[in-house]
Amino acid sequence: MTRSRPSSTARGAPLRVLAATAAFALVHSALASRRAKALARTALGERASDGWYRAAYNVHAVVSFTALAWWARRLPDRTLWEAHGPWRALLHAAQLGGLALGTLAARDVGYARIAGVASVRAWLRGDARVPPAPEAQGPAPDDDGEFRARGPFRASRHPLNVAPLPVLWCMPRMTVNLATFNAAATLYLVLGSRHEEARLRAAHGDAYERYRRSGIPFYLPRPVRTTHATLPTPA
Repeated sequence: MTRSRPSSTARGAPLRVLAATAAFALVHSALASRRAKALARTALGERASDGWYRAAYNVHAVVSFTALAWWARRLPDRTLWEAHGPWRALLHAAQLGGLALGTLAARDVGYARIAGVASVRAWLRGDARVPPAPEAQGPAPDDDGEFRARGPFRASRHPLNVAPLPVLWCMPRMTVNLATFNAAATLYLVLGSRHEEARLRAAHGDAYERYRRSGIPFYLPRPVRTTHATLPTPA
């Protein structure tokens, strides 16, 4: 029996997925930059920008990612593997674990804060001070300005960027295009974490630097051995 070779269109599909994913990542990173937020403040005013930027950023991310996924699913594709029975259940369990990690990490950041809802509510209420958009998906500083590790942030400095990995790679059915997207997304999540750290250092200075040097791993988590992790407060 001869095995049919993929058409030239099917062979070119992964490159198209890679290019589209890279374009999405570049726009997503550009909009998250301090420069983009500064431009929005100049154009809209500080209060309106602080009130709406994060919510608009999230809406743009959801809409553009949905469009990317819809477009990619229409491209020619080939199955690499498909799990059945207990293996399928195991992969789904790993995906649920990733979703649970992301949910817990988002709780520690603050659901309303990370979604931009807190800023929108303050703008709508007419508050004199509207909370600005967070610099990144990292822990919020305490009232004294210090960063203290809690929850998943005790095991990784970027658990919200780690959480998508099992969701992406534990798909029971893996195709060439999906694997290409997953590889590009994984690289973006790692590089994006580096970008986040640069923004957080610029925004919070020595306080974030102390958190960064506290021994918590940059990306891949490690087991937490203590029941509570608090970073030292400067003298």
